[in-house]
Parts: sequence; structure tokens; C-alpha cells
Amino acid sequence: APAPAPAAAAVPPGAAPAALEEPQLDVRIRDVSTNGTGMSSTIGQTWSPLRKGEIRSVGACSHLLLPFNRKAKDPPVVLTIRVIGECLPDAHDDRRREGRWRYHAKLGEGALGIVYRASDVTGRLKEEVAVKVSKIHRLAKQGARLRHAYILHREAQWSLQRLHHSKSSRFCPQRASLFARYLEDHTGQWAPDLDFEEERTVFEAADFVWERFRNAAATSKCSYVVMELVPGRTLHQCMGWGGGEAGLDPPLGPDEKVAMAKEMVEALDYLATFGLIHRDFRTTNIMLVGRSNGVPGRIQVIDLGHTIAAEQEQVKNRSAVVRCSWKETKVKHFDWAPVEVKGKEVVNFAFPIHAFDVYSLAVLFLQLEQGSLTQARLASIRLAGGDSVQSTDIALGIRADFLRRMLGSAVNRPRPLEVLQALEPPPKLRVVQQPLKPRAPEQKPKLPPAKNGSSTCDRGRERSRDRSRSRDHRDNGRSRQNGDRGNGVKVSGGGRARSRSQGRHRGRARKRKHSRSRGRGRRQHGRGRGSSSSSSDSSSDEGSLIVDDGYHVWSPNAVSFGSESPPSPSMYPPS
Repeated sequence: APAPAPAAAAVPPGAAPAALEEPQLDVRIRDVSTNGTGMSSTIGQTWSPLRKGEIRSVGACSHLLLPFNRKAKDPPVVLTIRVIGECLPDAHDDRRREGRWRYHAKLGEGALGIVYRASDVTGRLKEEVAVKVSKIHRLAKQGARLRHAYILHREAQWSLQRLHHSKSSRFCPQRASLFARYLEDHTGQWAPDLDFEEERTVFEAADFVWERFRNAAATSKCSYVVMELVPGRTLHQCMGWGGGEAGLDPPLGPDEKVAMAKEMVEALDYLATFGLIHRDFRTTNIMLVGRSNGVPGRIQVIDLGHTIAAEQEQVKNRSAVVRCSWKETKVKHFDWAPVEVKGKEVVNFAFPIHAFDVYSLAVLFLQLEQGSLTQARLASIRLAGGDSVQSTDIALGIRADFLRRMLGSAVNRPRPLEVLQALEPPPKLRVVQQPLKPRAPEQKPKLPPAKNGSSTCDRGRERSRDRSRSRDHRDNGRSRQNGDRGNGVKVSGGGRARSRSQGRHRGRARKRKHSRSRGRGRRQHGRGRGSSSSSSDSSSDEGSLIVDDGYHVWSPNAVSFGSESPPSPSMYPPS
């Protein structure tokens, strides 16, 4: 064939190759042997002979039987040829022992690149990886090749410098795992003297002319980046929209869809914390990983090609590496792009930062709910245009009015965390009926039994008398302290004037003595239970008169402070 020889990988005999898309190049084989060659597209089918001098197209995969004509005792050799791609960068050659990557299969193809599954023969990367090669024809102009290479370079740097940079203050391992990690950047050195932020201001300027850019370090024959290999299927394929491919069996349930939707919201909120807008958040760029045998899967975003920084100068930037064409046709639709970027005026996005991706998220929710791209497109048009809402215009439990906000004006679109709250089901109120317990009857406090048959009134007087005794003990200690310190003022006659506290205690003693004298009078007339008599003994001790007031303790309240000589008995009322 006139095209350069493609990279081919040998498969052990009997192994079934992976299903691949039809290649864009035509690879042919010619037999130069004398015994012929057998050819088949599938092992087990009848071998078609290829005679000497004949040429036949290989296709995506072919099996060769060598030789076709042989003796019965001679074992045949079966070779499997798979066409993987054209001009694969740094492909390993077993014969020459050159190249780093052994390519195994083509994984997918997007607008900017083609992704292949490969392994590192040098052993630096232990596991299989995904190699994304710039999708630009080798005969394109130098400026076009550089533009595509820079977009691929910027895509890798968003991961290396922002989302998966462990030393960043905004780095979160759990939320970073929602994005495929980029491992290596092989697009060349663009501005060795500038960091990534300064580099963007140069190459993303609207007046930058790529055709005039000359930098041998940035010019690469085939630019590519290396990513972690994400096993699984795209959400587009899981829903059965992959061009004839069957969807998941069993299909995604409502709870699985809601769980995936929450992870999508977390991914977009993580992007917004770094000031980034994805602009290509749709089912073909989201992988479902780890779903098997009833175990729910998780999502991973695999493409950052259209991601840009949310900066004011980027809103209407006409640079070819920033601007995207959202012009729709009857066949081509950009359902995930909001209406503000589809007008005649160049608008790359609208503030706030989350507005673009929240619109894409609403469309994706409708697609998961409706199960049809066409029905979801009609529902989004009704909700965004303010038409009458149908009963089916709901998505994953989100109400129609909230979806209308997500699809409405950019200023009024909710933040990702508000969308996360809308996905949470409302709390269910539970009415718990408990049997009423019978109320226990009130019980009056039991009084202690009376001593010696005394009445309740006598017990009250006893408690009052006990409290007075404790108070007198306390006052006795205070008076002794005041007496030791010499409180009071010297008066004529050699004594000390009573202090304020001593006068107050004296008044209390008089009241108690007066009340007892009245009680003794009643008992003498037969009004009490029994008759009692009290006697008062008076004695003088160093000029003070001690009076027995009927208590079993000596109270300092009964001490008279006056002259040093004993006062006359007429100074005190009769006991």
C-alpha cells in the first residue's frame, strides 16, 4: 500500500481479537511463497487460499495460515494481524528493539484526538495506559498542527497543574479521582522560560498568529499525552446509544442514576473551585467504572479538551484555541451547549462560572430520565422556552421548576451544591404512636413520726428551735472573733460600745425571750398541754451579766456590754 506501514501486534494462535472500528487506511498483503497462504477473518471459518502474486486487503483483523499447502505431518502456523492505527508515536519494534509503547487496540476517537490502549515496554509505567494522539492529518499546515498540539498540551496541564496536583491547597483526592489522571505530556516545550499561567496568556491571546510561530522544541512529528487507563464503558454506550451496541444488562436503575448524578455534580463543583469550565460535559466523555454483579459503578470524566479558565478576557476571545463552533444543523446537535453560546456573536461562556456546565448537567439528567436523546432534547426545549410543562418533564426526582432554572438564564442557574441538595429526597416524617401511661396519683409527703406524742405544732416549734440553735452557734463564733479583735468603740466607764451586729443579735434574743414568757403564761393558765416553769439564773462574770434564756446552749446574744461593774437587775425585764 502507498501509505506508511502501520503498527501491528501479533496475537497468540486461537485468541480472539478485540472488536475494532474499520481503519481509515487500506493495508494489503501479497503472497510470495510457493505453497500459498490461507486467509480468514475469524478463526474456525474456511480458509481462503491466497496464491503466489495475489494481493488482498487485510481489514481491521485477519488471520493467516502458513503454509496453505503442506504435508499432513507438518504443523501449520497461524498469524493474527490487527490494524491499530497510522503513524503511532514511539511504537515499539521487536525486530529493531526500538520504541517505548506497545499498542494493543484502539479505544475511541474524538474531535481532537484518538485514544489507544498501550503498555510501556521499558517498565517505567507498570500498568497499561491510554495514549491520546493528536488528530490532525500529517499533511496539514504547520499552524494547524501547532494549534492542535497546544490544545492537547493544555488538556494535560489542567490535570498535572490543577486537578491532580497534590501540593495544591485546593486538591482533594476523593474528588480528583472523578477525573482520569494525565501522567505524561509529550507535546513539546512551548515556553521554557514561562510557567503555565504565563504561557496561556501568550498562546491564548486573540492576536497570536500560529502560522508565524517558530519553535523547534514545540514542533513534534506526532504530539501525544499519556493518561491512566479507565476500564469500563462510556455512559453513552451504557445507555445503548453507541451505534448498534447493546446497553447494560440489567439497565441502570433509578438509585444508580441518582448516585451517578451526585458524582457528576461533585466533579463540576471541583472544577469550579479551580476556576475551570468543562464545556463538553456529556455522555460520551463520562465513563462508568466498576459495575458488576449488583455492585454499583462510579463515574470518571475522561476528556478535558474544551476546558478553559473562567476569566473575563476569555468570554469573547476569538482565539482558535479557545473558541468553539456551536453551529447546529439538521443532523448535528449540540444539546449540552446553552443558548448564549449559539448566537451570531462570539461568546465562549457566560458568568457565573458554573452556568455553562449546569446547563449541560440538566440536559444529561433529562437524557438519563427519558432514556432517549430525542425526547430529552424536546423536554429541554420546553423547559428552557417557558412552555407548558408535561408530567414527564422531571429528571431523577428533580422538580420541573428547578430544571427550568438550570436551563434558563445564566444568571439564575443554581450552583452545583444547590443541584446536589435538589437530588436529595425530602425527609419522610414518621408518626410514632406510643401507649399512654397511667398517671400516678399524687402522694403527699410523709411527715416523720412525732416524738413523745407531741402534736404537729410542737414539731414545727422544735424545727424552728433547732434552726435558731444552729444560727446561734454561728453567731457565737462571729462574736468571739469580733471580741478578740477588739471590735467596738471605747465609751465612758471603761466598757466597749456594742457593734451593729451585736446589737442585732441582742434584739433577736429579746424577742425570743418575750415570746417564751407569753407561752409560759398560757401554760400556767392551762391552755397548753402541760404546765412548765422556767427559772432564770443570773451571775456576773467580769462585769457582764449572763442570762439563761431557756436554751440548752450558751448564747452570746445574752451578754450585756456596758460598764465593768455588774449592772443592776432592774436593767433587764423580769424573766
